[in-house]
Amino acid sequence: MTANRIFRSIIARITSTIAIPRTAQARSSSPIAEESLARYRLGGYHAVRIGDRLQDGHYQVICKLGYGVYSTVWLVKDSTTKRHVALKILTADAYFGEHDTFELSILEHIKSINELHPGEAHVLGLLDHFKHEGPHGSHLCLVFKAMGPSLIEYRRLFPLLRIPIPILKKIARQMLLALSFLHTKCGIIHTDIKPSNILLETTQTDKFFERAPSTVFEPSPSARDPQHDFYMKSEQTIPANEVLESVPSPPGFSVRIADFGTASYFDKHLTDNIQPVGLRAPEVVLRAEWDYKVDIWNLGCLIWELAEGAMLFDGCASPKTPYTADAHLAQIQGVLGPMPLNLIRQWENASKYYNDSGALLVESPFPPTSFAAFINSPELQDEAEQKQFLEFIGSMLKWDPKERLDADGLLKSEWL
Repeated sequence: MTANRIFRSIIARITSTIAIPRTAQARSSSPIAEESLARYRLGGYHAVRIGDRLQDGHYQVICKLGYGVYSTVWLVKDSTTKRHVALKILTADAYFGEHDTFELSILEHIKSINELHPGEAHVLGLLDHFKHEGPHGSHLCLVFKAMGPSLIEYRRLFPLLRIPIPILKKIARQMLLALSFLHTKCGIIHTDIKPSNILLETTQTDKFFERAPSTVFEPSPSARDPQHDFYMKSEQTIPANEVLESVPSPPGFSVRIADFGTASYFDKHLTDNIQPVGLRAPEVVLRAEWDYKVDIWNLGCLIWELAEGAMLFDGCASPKTPYTADAHLAQIQGVLGPMPLNLIRQWENASKYYNDSGALLVESPFPPTSFAAFINSPELQDEAEQKQFLEFIGSMLKWDPKERLDADGLLKSEWL
C-alpha cells in the first residue's frame, strides 16, 4: 500500500464518522474508561480540550493519544515547525513537589550525550519541555517525536499475538542497541520495558506526522458530559494495519523505547517499585538491591512473550488465583532450578521466602521443567533455531544478575 493510499484510507476513516451511525452514537455515550476522573483536582491532571494552545500558542492540541497514572499524552501541532509531535502533560504532583520523578533530568541527560552510538536512534528522546500553570497546579510538559503504534497494537496483527521471528529478531536487536546506549553511555536503567513502552515508526508514519493536515488526526465527534468535556477516549492516530503496506516490516521499520517515568540512574534509584509484575527480575520480586541487569531480565521475558504470545512467568499459582511473590519465585525455580544459596544469604528479604537450606517456605505447585517445555511457536520448532533462541533467552534469565549477559554481549548472540 503506497503512502498516498494509506493517506486516503485514513482520511476516509475520519470523514466517514462525520455522519455518526447509530452504532457509533451508542458507543459515544458509553462510559469512558481512561485516567481517573477523580484525579482532575488540585495536584492532579490538567484538563485539556481539543484546540487548546499551550506554551504561548506554540502547541495546539489535536487529539488524545493516551494516559498514565501520572500523565496524559496528546498529539499537538508545532506552530513553528508545522509538524505534529507528542505532548506529555504530567500531573501537578508528579513534579515541582516532594515526589518528583527523574524523568526530565534523565531525558536531558540522554540528550546531552555527544558520543555517537547506534542505540540512540532507538530511544525516544526529548524535543522540548516547559511548565504550564493550570487550576490544578504546575504541570511539567514534555515534547517528543510523534510515533506510530506500540507493540500492543502491532502484535495484534498476528495469530496468537506471536510476532514473526524474523521481525522479532529485528526488534530484539534494536532494543538491545537502545539498552547498550542507555547502560554504557548514559548510566540509565529504564526499569519499565513492556509492549506499551515500545513504539513503532516507519518512513510513512514520519511523513504523515510531518505533512498531513491536522484534520486527519482530529477525533470523531462524540457525546460528552458538558461538565467533563475534557474527558475523552485516546485515539490510535495511525492504526497498525495501515502502516504495514503489503508486508509487516515496511521501509524504515524501527522501534524506540519510551517513557522514562520510573527510570533511574545507576547510582541513584527513584523507587524499588519497578517493572511490570510478570516481567520482574527475582531481585525486584524480593525487593533486594538491584542494578542495570534488571533491564536484561525484563527484556528477556518480553522477547519470550512476543515470540510465544504468552507470558513465561505470570506469578499466579493457578489460573484463578492472584499474583503472589511466592508463586512468581516458584515459577522461576521450576525453570531455572533452586535459587543459589549465596544469593539467598546476600539478599536480605530472601529469608521471607526461603529457609536456611534454600527451600521455598511456601511449597511450590510447579514441578521442575525447562524453557523448551514451553515452546509452542511453529517458527521455533526447527532444532537449530530453537537451540539458539533458548541459549539467547537463557543468557538473559539467570538468578544471579552478574551472570546475565549485558546488552553488548547479547548483540553477539547467534540467534540474532
